[in-house]
Formats: sequence, structure tokens, C-alpha cells
Amino acid sequence: MADKNIFLERQAILVNQPFGEFYIVSIPASKLVKIVYSLPAKYGEISLDGVQRGLNKKRVDNISRFCKTENALFPNSIILAANILEDGSYVDSDKEWVISSNNQLIVPFPEKIASIVDGQHRIEGLKKSLEDGGEDFDVVCSIYMDLPAPRQAEVFATINFNQQKVDKSLAYQLFGYDLDASEPKYWAPDTLAISLVRILNSSDVSPFKNHIAYGMKDKYLKFKDSDEEKLYLNDPWKISTSTMVEGVVRLISSNPTFDRYELHKKRTIRKDRSILKEVQRRSSEPWRPLYLSYKDAQLYDLIQNYFIAVNNVLWIDRGLPLLRKTIGIQALFDLLKVIAEDNPNINECSIDRFSEMLNKINLEEIQNLDINYSGVGRTQIRTILVNAYKE
Repeated sequence: MADKNIFLERQAILVNQPFGEFYIVSIPASKLVKIVYSLPAKYGEISLDGVQRGLNKKRVDNISRFCKTENALFPNSIILAANILEDGSYVDSDKEWVISSNNQLIVPFPEKIASIVDGQHRIEGLKKSLEDGGEDFDVVCSIYMDLPAPRQAEVFATINFNQQKVDKSLAYQLFGYDLDASEPKYWAPDTLAISLVRILNSSDVSPFKNHIAYGMKDKYLKFKDSDEEKLYLNDPWKISTSTMVEGVVRLISSNPTFDRYELHKKRTIRKDRSILKEVQRRSSEPWRPLYLSYKDAQLYDLIQNYFIAVNNVLWIDRGLPLLRKTIGIQALFDLLKVIAEDNPNINECSIDRFSEMLNKINLEEIQNLDINYSGVGRTQIRTILVNAYKE
């Protein structure tokens, strides 16, 4: 039986496909409409009301009327990306949707933290029907956990390009992505961040190797090498792709959605990321110059050097599991951002230099915290880390 304090608890079915895993869940329409939203979208200079080429009121009305008939049926699934807020950031860990060890989807609060990747008109039709006194019934949903915006765009574009007569470039543009942006110089900040995070998860040098999970909750990561798998199972920690991507993005962009649309809006002549140099510099983007001048390898080395130092100083020698949980990783990225702002000479940001800074941290202060596993907890840890660095 579901906890009375949990907004929704339903059995989930795990589906593994080449693109990635997702969960199929049956959700009552009356609850579904309270926890989902549509991302704002643009095509060139045109603003649209959602990711599905604008909301068609007539279509919504037709769906609403259909919902009230005895023949109402929706066998096709609504596709959702959970744990993403409307501003593109990721939800605090205490509010996120999770899949429990017995494959139950748990939604703790009735808050809108799931983006509608596909199915906006059905959702709006269901919502209108319920508001008009229509009957509540279950709706099939396919749920991706922590699916970054570029991957949401891939899902939407693939579905609508393959199954409907929709221009694929338009489908990507609705999310602010350029279909032909395969060359790194055209990458938006979040696309670059995803690329760097994938390397962090695969590099033998990276302390994150095989510890960055994509869409996985309470599941062991599987490795081909049995010794490595045994080592991992003895030390089971993982961090979500979304947490890592957000941390990297914040080093180069304070408004990645704006950057993405500005970079990929329609122009007579295609422009690469250097076009963003014309955008007025915003505060708290310490390594944006690296992004704008295509120094992706240097940016990667700085992030990897920092976390190698973190691994050596905080995780191994003075190990504290809390600093490898979501709020710990978030706070460590917050500290890196402060360090980057204070050290414009990036050539001095070596592993040894980062280690020297991190050795100032008194982990007993963190150990003695009455920790809150949410944004508050992140702030508590960040304050201790930054204060120690500033001394």
C-alpha cells in the first residue's frame, strides 16, 4: 500500500532499448495533469506554446469530448522526462521521482517536475475533460529518468520524423537544437556538457569511470570486467548524468536555454558558437571564454584535474560518502565554480594546486551536520567547502 504522504506510487515496468532505458507506468489522469508541463519552444523567431509545434485548441477540444465518451481509449503512451524543472534545472533529490528496488514509481509531491516530450494535446484534452466533470481513468506513460534536454529533443524528433510528416529540423528546433550540429563548434553549452560527461564516465583516468548513471534508479551498473564489477559492488556509488551535466554547464553558461536558442535560431548564414561572443557577458560564467574559443579539451582537463584532486584528498584519504551523493557532488561543483572565478589563470589549476586548496577542508564539520538531502543540504555543504577554501 502506498505511503499516505506519497502523492503517487505505481508499479513500473523497465524497458531496455538501444537509446536508453525507460519505465512504463499507468497513472491516473487526475494525478498526471498535476505533475507534468510542456517546455516553451521556438522555431527561429517564432514563439510556440509547447514542444509539439504549438497547441491546437480545436484538437484539444476534440480530445476532451472524446474523453467523455464510453469509447474513450488511449493505448499509446505519453512520453515524459522526469526530474527536470521548467527552467531546465534538475530537481532537488528529496523531490525527485524514483524507481524503488521493487520497481515502484514513487512521486513524492504533486509538483510539475516532468516534461512532456510527446503527448501534449492528449494531456491538455484530459485536463479539460476533468475540469468539465469528465471521468478519471488511467493513462499509459513512458518515463525517462533525468533525460537531459538534448536527449529529449532526440526522442521527440525521432518519433515525429519517423511516424508523422514532420520536418526533422523543425522537430529539433522546437527544443532549440540544430539537427546538423554534429561538429563541436556548433554545440550549445548543454550539448558540450553531455559530451564531456560521457568522457568522464569512460576515461580510465577519471574518478567517475563507470559511476555516472543514465536513467538508473536503485540499479547496479554492469561491467564487462568481473574484477571491476566485484570492486564496484563492494563500493556501490553512482551519480546521475543530469547532476553532472548541470554542474559542467554552470561553469560556462548561466542561461543555457537562451544560449541554445540564440545559437540555433534561423539565419541566412549558419553561425557557430562564436556568435555568442556578441551576447553581453553574464555573471558567474568563469570558464565561458574556453567554451567560446573552442577549448573543449582544456575545459575537460580542468574538470578532470579537479575531481582527481577531490578523489585523492576527500574521497580516498579522508573518505566521506556524503561527498559522493548528489548533494555532495553538487556542492563540489559549486566550489569548483568559486575556485574558477578566483583563479583566472587556468594554467595554475593543476591537480596539485587543486589538492592544496582541498586540503584546507575540515570534513568533521560536514560529518557533524544534521544533513537535509535537498537544496538545503547542498547549501550546508557548500558553505563549509567555500569557507574553508577562502581561509
